[in-house]
Amino acid sequence: MWRRFSFLLFLCVLSLSSATVNAVVVDWDTLTWTPGTFINSYDVDPAKAGNDVTVTVSGNTGQLQPEVVSPYPQTPAITTNFEGGLGTAQNTLSLAVDFANKSQSVTVTVDFSSLYTTGVQYVSFSLFDVDASNAGGSDYQDLLSSITATGADGVTLVAPTITASANNTLSGSALTQAVNGMISTNDLGAGSGNGNVTITFGAAAIKSFTFTYGSGSAPGVDPTYQHIGLHDISFTPVPELNPTWSALGSCLLAAALILRHSARFRK
Repeated sequence: MWRRFSFLLFLCVLSLSSATVNAVVVDWDTLTWTPGTFINSYDVDPAKAGNDVTVTVSGNTGQLQPEVVSPYPQTPAITTNFEGGLGTAQNTLSLAVDFANKSQSVTVTVDFSSLYTTGVQYVSFSLFDVDASNAGGSDYQDLLSSITATGADGVTLVAPTITASANNTLSGSALTQAVNGMISTNDLGAGSGNGNVTITFGAAAIKSFTFTYGSGSAPGVDPTYQHIGLHDISFTPVPELNPTWSALGSCLLAAALILRHSARFRK
């Protein structure tokens, strides 16, 4: 009987090793965004019917500008204007602005479907070309701030982990972190990864995240044209019932029933 029970436990452990949840990606290579629109929703999770993610741009949206590369789409728009050091031009959601003053900004909010009743986790994304310039008629400093997520309970604020690059700098802590561009960066080709900023929210279960794009303190009173690109967003749905514990419970129940039946048979 003990050998049979040990074999059943082995099968349980084997089944647990395969209990996984797949990551989902908001991949701009496969999606569309009508240039100049401020909100779009996408069905990116084959395991869930309907739209899974909604991306909204708000704030001083009247300051959004067309991109400077042909075909010059009005932003927000999906473009291939940034490379992020990845070797080839990448599709990103481009945000180009010309703020009237340093108090203006635009905010990007990404909401995950309410069908993810326990939220999503391991959210990760990068922003390209977070830099600064004060030469050749350009006078701006990219600023990322108010970078937070809302927990699955709809109340708790979750702080990100932020990784800056050679041409920008991270300041603050927890919910007050901010990134300032420091040096002009190539949009494409060599050195284009030096303006990257990577933001993650780890294992925390969240329902949305947001960040604000503005102009730092370095430029003059009226910053000039500036732009960044939001690259792909990766996330993993939190299982509504942890598959590990569900599988373990099923295995142990089956083992108990078999052992009980064996004991009766031996009598």
